[in-house]
Amino acid sequence: MNEFVYKLDDMGYAYRGPVSSFSLELESLRVGPGEILALVGPNGAGKTTLLMLLAFLARPGRGRLEFLGGDPWANEASVVRARRDAVLVTHHPYLFKGTVADNLSFGLRLRNIPEAEWPARLRSALALVELEGWEKKSVLGLSAGQAQRVALARALALRPRVLLLDEPTANIDAGLGLRMEAVLREVSRESGTTVVFSTHNFSQASRLADDILYLSDGRRVEFSHENCFSGTAATDGRRSWIEPRPGVRIFFPGETRGHVTCVINPADIRLFAAGEAAEPSPGRNVFGGRVTRMETTDAATALVRASGSLTFRIALPVAELEAKGISLSRDVLLRFEPESVKIVGPRTPGNPRD
Repeated sequence: MNEFVYKLDDMGYAYRGPVSSFSLELESLRVGPGEILALVGPNGAGKTTLLMLLAFLARPGRGRLEFLGGDPWANEASVVRARRDAVLVTHHPYLFKGTVADNLSFGLRLRNIPEAEWPARLRSALALVELEGWEKKSVLGLSAGQAQRVALARALALRPRVLLLDEPTANIDAGLGLRMEAVLREVSRESGTTVVFSTHNFSQASRLADDILYLSDGRRVEFSHENCFSGTAATDGRRSWIEPRPGVRIFFPGETRGHVTCVINPADIRLFAAGEAAEPSPGRNVFGGRVTRMETTDAATALVRASGSLTFRIALPVAELEAKGISLSRDVLLRFEPESVKIVGPRTPGNPRD
């Protein structure tokens, strides 16, 4: 068995359009058999581009992308094999005219799977996405969430080596989304299928993935898109700041000018219930808000969204959350050190002061 399904080294890809251009660069990436990898980042970070490269629908401009120990672009036959082994389900999947069964059978026919196997494969795949008995249903009139589940079942029926998913639960409700996450874990663990999926949901990535690749502007970054802000930096020579909204400043150390993007690790933010004795005094990087969402990323850690002049995600122990009496709709204050603000976008240093 190959040690890695994907092995990327110094890989680069770029396109130049009439209106915009984009480049993706990854120094190194390894994905093993049966692993689940989450791609996390804001819109335009490069998540979909990377999925297209991993599905061999686009070719790197430089560097090396190995698949199952070989070069998928060695010849036409190897590209076809690689594309059949790595199946991509897009965010807005295209369904063929006809029935659900017609859609699920299409790839089986192309791969010359014996027709006697089709009914069992269709039943199994549809059961996994909770669409049992839908074989004869027309795809016309399906909701966006149903269409996405049919597309996922179509991929699962192929039993691919790799399942590539672009925002797999974006069009379905939260409860069903959690059940689909369980399906992906089952497919990964029991069938050895490698799963790579993109998401904007940090807690979903933490729950589901064995590893998380954070992307920003086509580059790997240390943190996720949580607490990601952009703006033009101003400086007084000792510290700098950006204003994501007029009059609302985020401070960080050093002398910086030009447009920058910064992130704050959710674990670096301290959260206080408004009115508690330990709440911080007004000052730099102190913000007020109201709790608008609470999730648990594991048994011991909570992810809280606080919305005010800016919206932040804060990671903290569940025990601390309970001890402080923080709950939905509670007014809160949050604080983080300037040193916790990490610059991930372009930075133009200012001239040293005389």
